[in-house]
Amino acid sequence: MIGLLLLLSLHSTIAQGQKRELTGTITSSDDGTTLPGVNIIIEGTGQGTVTDIDGNYKIMVPNKETTLVFSSIGYLTQKVVVTDETKMDLVMDINIESLEEVVVIGYGTQKKKEVTGAVGNVDGETLTRSATADLGTALQGQVAGVNVTASSGEPGSSSNIVIRGLSSVTGNSAPLYVVDGIPYNGDPKLSMNEIESIDILKDAASAAIYGTRGAGGVILITTKQGKAGVMKVGLDSYYGVQKITSDVPLMNFDQYMYSEFLSKYNQNGTNYGNSWTPLENNLYSFTNDTDWAGIIQNDNATIQNHSLNISGGKEGLNYNITGTYFNQEGVIINSGFDRFNIRANTGYTKGKWVINTGLGIRLEEQEYAPWNFLLDAYKQKPYQQEIDPSASTISDASGSTNDALNLSYMAARMKQTDVRSGDHFNGFFQARYNLSKSFNIMSRMGGSITNNTRVRVNPLFKVYNELGELLPTTVRSGIYNFSDRSKSFTSETTLNYHKKFGEHSLKVLGLFSMERYEYTSFFAEKFDLISNDVLVLNGATLDPNVGSGSGYGQDRVNSLIGFLGRAQYDYKGKYLLSVSARRDGSSRFSKDYRWGVFPSVSAGWNVSDEDFWNSLAPVANSFKIRGSFGTTGNQNFLDYSNAATISLAKDYVFGPEGSDHLVLGAIQTAFANENVKWETTEQANLGFDLAFFENKFTFSADFYNTNKKDMLFPLLLPPTTGAGSNATVILNVGNMNNRGMEFTANYRHKGKFSWSAGLTFGKNNNKITKMSGANKIAYLSGSTVTSGLPNEDLVTVLKEGYEAGAFFVLKTDGLITSQEELQEYREIMPTAKMGDLKYVDALTVDTDGDGVPDAGDGLINNDDRVYAGSGMPEFEMGLNLNADYKGFDLSMQWYGAFGGEIINGSKAYAYKQGTHLDILYQWSPQNTTSTIPAYRGRDHENYRGYTDYWIEDGTFIRLRNVALGYTIPSGITNKVGVRNFRVYIAAQNPLTITSYDGFDPEVGNDGLNTRGIDKGNYPISAQYRAGIQFDF
Repeated sequence: MIGLLLLLSLHSTIAQGQKRELTGTITSSDDGTTLPGVNIIIEGTGQGTVTDIDGNYKIMVPNKETTLVFSSIGYLTQKVVVTDETKMDLVMDINIESLEEVVVIGYGTQKKKEVTGAVGNVDGETLTRSATADLGTALQGQVAGVNVTASSGEPGSSSNIVIRGLSSVTGNSAPLYVVDGIPYNGDPKLSMNEIESIDILKDAASAAIYGTRGAGGVILITTKQGKAGVMKVGLDSYYGVQKITSDVPLMNFDQYMYSEFLSKYNQNGTNYGNSWTPLENNLYSFTNDTDWAGIIQNDNATIQNHSLNISGGKEGLNYNITGTYFNQEGVIINSGFDRFNIRANTGYTKGKWVINTGLGIRLEEQEYAPWNFLLDAYKQKPYQQEIDPSASTISDASGSTNDALNLSYMAARMKQTDVRSGDHFNGFFQARYNLSKSFNIMSRMGGSITNNTRVRVNPLFKVYNELGELLPTTVRSGIYNFSDRSKSFTSETTLNYHKKFGEHSLKVLGLFSMERYEYTSFFAEKFDLISNDVLVLNGATLDPNVGSGSGYGQDRVNSLIGFLGRAQYDYKGKYLLSVSARRDGSSRFSKDYRWGVFPSVSAGWNVSDEDFWNSLAPVANSFKIRGSFGTTGNQNFLDYSNAATISLAKDYVFGPEGSDHLVLGAIQTAFANENVKWETTEQANLGFDLAFFENKFTFSADFYNTNKKDMLFPLLLPPTTGAGSNATVILNVGNMNNRGMEFTANYRHKGKFSWSAGLTFGKNNNKITKMSGANKIAYLSGSTVTSGLPNEDLVTVLKEGYEAGAFFVLKTDGLITSQEELQEYREIMPTAKMGDLKYVDALTVDTDGDGVPDAGDGLINNDDRVYAGSGMPEFEMGLNLNADYKGFDLSMQWYGAFGGEIINGSKAYAYKQGTHLDILYQWSPQNTTSTIPAYRGRDHENYRGYTDYWIEDGTFIRLRNVALGYTIPSGITNKVGVRNFRVYIAAQNPLTITSYDGFDPEVGNDGLNTRGIDKGNYPISAQYRAGIQFDF
């Protein structure tokens, strides 16, 4: 054994003697700066190293003539032969062609100089800096013309992304997502650490290659791929806390008691009444001062993200594996989100074959806060006994439970659990065979499977009075089960031809694609649990006489077939032309309207390549003019909308008199319309791209005009059709126009102190240009200001001549502050009192017969509604700032939305419940200058959610992200084998500048129906975190 060890030791010593250490520094020929991340490989082996952040390298090489290969993105690959050197520095030359930015355009790539459409780009580093699990949040303010609004601040929620205005009023206006060439149904919910880059096709000419699915624009996502070289391992990890930075001001105990006094006076005049306070029967409540909104908030909720990336490869083979764990506690109790992503990509090249594969897995668990939880808190009174969310019983300070009955609803909501568990699998296989240098054929197949299970439990909750008697609660216990499964499959075959003929270049693409999507779901709900220990459907009542529950299931299938042809031509790189046509067939239409053709054409002129531009080149080194026109379609509405639907469980009486009985029946709820055809979108775009001072300053401008034709809309049918009160029929009922402008400006300065600034500006004007129907107006469903209350109504409409989702509300004219005003207003509102709101009787009557209304009708009703703006901002801006100096880096991302309106439904609800702080300053005989109407109870006319009294300016400017980091010198980190080590602190949403009085001016944008309506949505939080990034 000792001899064997000596032999191994001797062999090791000899082996070491056959190698030597080679060191050096790599610099750029452009400005002499050192180059980090340069790959250095011993030719013919997989052995090598990478330069550190200061451009230094260290490698063991054989003691013989050896060839080293030096490669780096943007630089020419160099091979250097070494013999007995121990130190060798190298200057690398810039690869001019590779420095031209490459843009993904769908079914291919182009140099940015060759692009003739409107395409935006965001790199992966910008996305990871945002430190969010939501792609939309990371994109906000990064690309002009891309509107991103948060539907909710709830963990796991997704933002709404709209490109160049609404693309549909009934279907989904969201863009199409394409990941590594595979289309997705909705947000693919990737980890930001998986993404290499994002390219956004904004104009119709660029998106037309996706035909029926490109009406809302296209987001092309390229995930990280491996590169030949030594294996690289990187870790990105952060941990932080979250806080709610604003609130809806509510009254404390003392303020509430005073306002209660005023309210009783306002309701009873000079007679204050014998029972002006609910505390009369419970004096112990004087000891309470409960902040209900604060009770359901989770202060210092944590957020964390940990991502590990491994990549590498050798000649002909590469790999990239990324795994990410994200966890976010909710700032509202009973909410949170966990997600684990892993993605593995490989690439293989052998001879004429190029094969790529990708596999992604996502596991997630989302806990939902009870619906309208904040509104539930607003209605509770500060004198009520505080509830401990973890307690199992309720009692007030006296030991009785009289107040507990009133609080049982809130208590049950605080104990509700609502959890969704999901898994998602996606993958693709792509093979390309190069038939020649100019011609190749490629086949790509991919698909995804998603499974979700959601279980909501309202636990059994019992309330007893002080005598031990069981009291009825306001919330029934029960269990809700929902599960769904979706599958998608895509198959594409493309033929590509690329040939240069002297100064002419031609690219031709032919494509055939097939897509199939399947969806199935099941829902069941039962009430009255037997025990909180048996939380399954069978653990609830089976008694049909008490409405034990309900259930349903559905199965949907749709498919799409497409043919695409595209030709791209340029002459001398100056004159550019692209034409394409796609023909799609969708199963969602009847056979006579199944197929649609979507052509496009675009052209560009690189003016700066002309000889007459030479005198301007030292200042303006690049100038391009672009123009395009394209057509896209939309078939993104419910499956089987061209068929009639039948609903069961419509009982009717059958049989002779005396022996009649109920029989199960059915009723038609939707009529078939086999003439439904495609929504089509036509868009023209004119753009300019300029670069100054050797590309240090760049500027782009785009102007577009979009016409949407044959919009699909479900029109309500009159009851005389016999189809019920909510029966609809899908019709092509209207047209819509979007027109706007976009500007992007960037400046970069490189040196010891490097900095950059980027500015985006986008403005879109939307208008309904045609609307069928007698009144040319349709109120949108789901757009009430608050939920489940009297005096509520719909407020967002589709009306010819106005933007989609415009607010139509009653107009107010201040308060009644004099007897003269009171006497005049009682002509139309006999019950009016001093301090009440005055509603304007709009001009609806034509008294002189000229066809123009010139008088009111003496009534306040829906005919008096007038236009009051919308939740759509007039324009948006983004500002991105970055700076680096001696290892320190600072970045900031600002975003602003200007001119939109918000209906403050949270404020309206709290006013209605008598808890809003404004009520303390209401009109009274002692406060006659107040602009706040006298509070006369929740059902008084002073509370109407559909009036302009609750509308506020929704303009805001937000510091979306700010980060300060420091990279430790490589001389220190190299000693422990770490190539790069960065520490940083960062904040998200730490500052919002706005005059809006609610929780957040961005919340309340969960679609066209409720855009701009704050309904007590889950608030957006500020996040403060610290993190590390290192690789070796």
